[in-house]
Amino acid sequence: MANSTQILALINSHLDGDDEQFKKIALQIAAIEAKSGHSVLSRAITDAIKQKKNINIAPRSFFALNNDFSDLVLEVNDSYRLSDIITTETIYSKIRRILTEYNKRELLYQNSLVNRSKILLTGPSGTGKTMTASILSNELHIPLFVVRLERIITKFMGETSLKLSKVFDLISSMRGVYLFDEFDAIGSQRGMSNEVGEMRRILNSFLQMLERENSDSIIVAATNCPEILDKALFRRFDDVIEYTYPTKEERLELVKKNLGTFIDPSFDLLKASMLIERLSHSEITSVCKDTLKESLLSGKNISFEMFNAASNQRNNIQKEA
Repeated sequence: MANSTQILALINSHLDGDDEQFKKIALQIAAIEAKSGHSVLSRAITDAIKQKKNINIAPRSFFALNNDFSDLVLEVNDSYRLSDIITTETIYSKIRRILTEYNKRELLYQNSLVNRSKILLTGPSGTGKTMTASILSNELHIPLFVVRLERIITKFMGETSLKLSKVFDLISSMRGVYLFDEFDAIGSQRGMSNEVGEMRRILNSFLQMLERENSDSIIVAATNCPEILDKALFRRFDDVIEYTYPTKEERLELVKKNLGTFIDPSFDLLKASMLIERLSHSEITSVCKDTLKESLLSGKNISFEMFNAASNQRNNIQKEA
C-alpha cells in the first residue's frame, strides 16, 4: 500500500503542475499495489493514467530508464515483423492470438478476462524463438528488453532474488516485451541431483513474481531445453509455443525468400532443400547469405554449386559444434 511520503509527493506534483512526476509516482503506487495483490486497484490506477491526454506510459527509449536497471536489461531494436518469420501455421496462429488479445485487452478486462502476456517458447536454437519476441515488440509498438541473466544470477545468497525483484518492478512500471533467454538457467527442476538450495530459492522467487505480475508488459521465456524445466513453470505461463526444425516446405520458402531473383534458372530448389534438411532456420539463412555474397563478388547468378559449397560448410560447422 502507498505510504504517506508517496501520497504527499503525488499531491505536490499535481499542485505544481508536474505531469511527468505525477505520472511516475502514480505508476510506482500501481506497481506497489500489484505486488500487494491488489490487482483491481493497480489496473484502475494504470488505466486512469493512460486515459489522461492519451499519455504513453512506456517510453520507447531505454535511456529514459534509471541507471539502476541498465545493468540488468538490454534494449534490442530488431525490426522483425510477423511477415518475416517462416514457420508452421500452428505457430503463426498462436503469435496472432497473442497480438489480437493484447490489442483488445481492454475488452477482455471489461469482461473479467486477461490477455495472454506470459509466454514460454521451447525448441532448438535458431528456430525462431528470439525472432518471435522481436515480432511481438514491433507489431505492438512497444520496446523489447532482453533480461541479462548473466548479470542477475550471482554466487551471493539472496542477491539474485533481489535483482529479479528489480526486473519485475521494471516490468510493472515500463510497458514492453521482456525476453528471458536461456531461461533454463533459472527454471531448472528443483529436484535435480545437482541442484543447490539457493537455486531452489531463486526459482521459487521467480514463480511467485511471475504469478503476481499483471501489468501491460509481455514476458517471454525461451529455452532450448524444456525437458529440464521445473514442471510448476508450465502452468504459470498463459501459452507454450513449441518450435522445431523447418519442414521441407519451410526450407524451400526460406531459400526463395533469401535468394529471390538472384537464382540461376537452372537452380534445383528441391535438391537444394535436401542439402539443408538438418539445419535450423537461422543456419539456412546463413547459408543463403554466404551464397549471395559469393554471387555478388563473382558477378554471376547464384548456381547450385555455390549453394552446395555454402551448405557443406555450414553442415560441417554444425557437426563440429
